[in-house]
Amino acid sequence: MPDDTPCSTAAPGPDPTDIESIAADTALEALSNERCRCVLQCLLPVDNPMALADLADEVAALENGTGTTDVSKEDVKDVYMSLYHADIPKLAAADIVEYDQVQNTVTLTQNAAELRPLLDVVDDWPS
Repeated sequence: MPDDTPCSTAAPGPDPTDIESIAADTALEALSNERCRCVLQCLLPVDNPMALADLADEVAALENGTGTTDVSKEDVKDVYMSLYHADIPKLAAADIVEYDQVQNTVTLTQNAAELRPLLDVVDDWPS
């Protein structure tokens, strides 16, 4: 006689009330964006707040595989606009960075240090 029970042995999905699952999902979502990963790579070695304009220079250089002096002003402007309107707000909402609008600076939160191991794994992932 056939068994009518479902074949799936997959674990149930994450409980939306589980704070740790939400934090893990947020971290993985942030790291799924290449520009957000570049932001973290630029800010992790820095202890002080970084001006958004300097961060845009660094991210543009990292994305283009060049030094900051070799990146076009247009590329830096495009990165700056993306950081200002999309990437920094996304990372701030995830409590990974703090953005000071008055000083126009970006600082990593304490939560960002927890992303370093994940960032290393993502960087080593084959493209």
